[in-house]
Amino acid sequence: MIEISNLFKQYGEQPLFNGLNLEVEKGNIVVLIGPSGSGKSTLLRCINGLECFQKGCISVDGQKRYGVNEQSYNKTDEDSMVKDIRRKVGMVFQQFNLFPHMTVLNNITESPVRVLGIGRAEAEATAISLLQKVHLEEKAQNYPAQLSGGEQQRVAIARALAMKPEAMLFDEPTSSLDPEMIEEVLLVIKDLVSEGMTTIIATHEMGFARDVSTHVIFLEKGNIVERGSPKKMFSNPKNKRTKIFLSRFMK
Repeated sequence: MIEISNLFKQYGEQPLFNGLNLEVEKGNIVVLIGPSGSGKSTLLRCINGLECFQKGCISVDGQKRYGVNEQSYNKTDEDSMVKDIRRKVGMVFQQFNLFPHMTVLNNITESPVRVLGIGRAEAEATAISLLQKVHLEEKAQNYPAQLSGGEQQRVAIARALAMKPEAMLFDEPTSSLDPEMIEEVLLVIKDLVSEGMTTIIATHEMGFARDVSTHVIFLEKGNIVERGSPKKMFSNPKNKRTKIFLSRFMK
């Protein structure tokens, strides 16, 4: 579903990714862990076309984006490709980014109607169904300011799902929430991934990572230090740095 080949990314003279490779098969739930600044969010933003990269290739369901320094790079093709990829890959951010002047229902239906050309009645029916999925159907006519942080993030998840994506990216979806609101968002994501949606999640919630993932990737300074099954990574990691990072979670 998603393949990253020889990815090089730098900011000015500061390198981040130096030839990173990663494959995510359809239906897998890959969790990215690692210290702050390790490249988790940037990797997701590269996949979704929010960040350019210098070299390498990112393929999403067969659609290939190339680094700006690659011979195969073409700006016109890139812009068209990014639009197609964003239709296939939903993304939920640390900040909820809801439209404050729109109701919850309109926040969810706006993109399906304008981008996908779905009729308003069908879009609203889908939105109500998604609000039921995230346990917020009674909030359809509320505005974002009337919701808690956890509720706003659950609306953001419903909004992403309304575009009928084939894969989902979650960029530390609970990092802006108060502790008591984190669990309600994690439960919604657990329900989603249990349905077989191809998913990549960057998170600092290690218990959640262990419970939901099919694969765990430990990143540090833009490098994949270690990867493996959650059982292997949380019970018997091989790399010393991984062991130190996960030491308080290992049994």
